[in-house]
Amino acid sequence: METLEPFALRIEELGHRLDARQIEAFERYLAEIRRVNSQLNLVSHNDLQRIPTRHFLDSVIPSLKGILPLDDTIIDIGSGGGFPGIPLGILLPDTSFLLVESNQKKSTFLRQVRRVLSLNNVNVCNARIENLPEFVKDRLYDGAVARAVGSIGQLAGWCGGVLKPGGKLICYKGPDPEVEIESAGNVLEAEGMVWEGTHSYDESRRDSPTLVVLRKTE
Repeated sequence: METLEPFALRIEELGHRLDARQIEAFERYLAEIRRVNSQLNLVSHNDLQRIPTRHFLDSVIPSLKGILPLDDTIIDIGSGGGFPGIPLGILLPDTSFLLVESNQKKSTFLRQVRRVLSLNNVNVCNARIENLPEFVKDRLYDGAVARAVGSIGQLAGWCGGVLKPGGKLICYKGPDPEVEIESAGNVLEAEGMVWEGTHSYDESRRDSPTLVVLRKTE
């Protein structure tokens, strides 16, 4: 199975060196996923062989691209096995993350990871995404991230009511997300959100995944 080394080297190539504490945290997180994956199905069998370069690296791209609000509180929508919230929480200890996950067993796993890794900047909310405003009453957030869950329109509808003015929603998407952005136009208008930009993981590749950034305007 893949070790953490290719991931750490790629992070360094992109301008960020992991310290010893972060490397240990990623290694322990990797071990926790492998320990329970057969019961919880956190990642596919094929991806189990390449978690660091497939899931860890993908999760932290918004930070490496400099588009994630820092030193604030970010909601991870539909966190599942902790992607992207746990890797981002390890990489950014001064930024707070709220991991929202509707599955009770996966939420329990996320809380276990939080304890094992001593991630004091990470909290877990066991709730359905559409019910999120009921769980965070009187609280608005600086940003939200969503990976492998929902369309852009759905995500805007779920997050519009819990983001501060100026707050950003970062959607992990495939190449050429323009049609999906356009189809979300009515929802964006209703939620007071606008498309701010689309960022390719790798500008040299036409098939590169992208990050679609939406901003709350009111």
